[in-house]
Amino acid sequence: MKYILKPSITLLLTAVVTVAALSFVHEITLKPIEYQKNKTREAAMREVMPHAESFKEIQTEMSGSMTAVFEGYTDEILAGYIIQIAPEGYSGKIHIITGISVPDEILLGMRVIRHSETPGLGALAVKANFYQQFNNRALVPLGISKAIPSEHEIQVITSSTITTRAITNAINEVMEWYLQRAREGEVSRYLQRAQEGEVSRYLQRAQEGEVSRYLQRAREDDNSELDRRTEL
Repeated sequence: MKYILKPSITLLLTAVVTVAALSFVHEITLKPIEYQKNKTREAAMREVMPHAESFKEIQTEMSGSMTAVFEGYTDEILAGYIIQIAPEGYSGKIHIITGISVPDEILLGMRVIRHSETPGLGALAVKANFYQQFNNRALVPLGISKAIPSEHEIQVITSSTITTRAITNAINEVMEWYLQRAREGEVSRYLQRAQEGEVSRYLQRAQEGEVSRYLQRAREDDNSELDRRTEL
């Protein structure tokens, strides 16, 4: 019995120590990994929507492969939406940042921020000659083509139809999500409130400037009157 018990206890202790060590390493590396993911995402957001000064994540109804939605602001006015998606590619999830301009109602572009696609094939989705095909697109459904693409088609990455289709279909879902919000009036109502706020701020600045100019003219008139009396 003791010959069986001793190895069992040794094995149990080894397992406990191993699990504890792995948990410790996981806790140490978790924060740096999350920090790097957030840094990569923010860099992609600024590439897709460079005119936005700040971003704010919002809670909203999502569809398809959407995982997060951010509002982008310029001078406190809604400039557009950043939508993060994660469609299933050939070898796993493809994590993508997309952007839609609210004033222009166009797809600004996309960036792949994380993937496990095949090197030299699906992994080429991170290259400019692929992702630039999505720049400044009208909000209409996109197809894919292995030949020369038409106006509303994306050229397939060589031997990577699954990857190309997964990305394109997910971006179509993003455009449909935005158009649904626009149809429901949510975007226009927000823009109206933002524009009214901008007008108010402009008027306030104008009034403050007018007051300043009035006070300056009054001081100048007082000084002129004083100079005139001194001369007399």
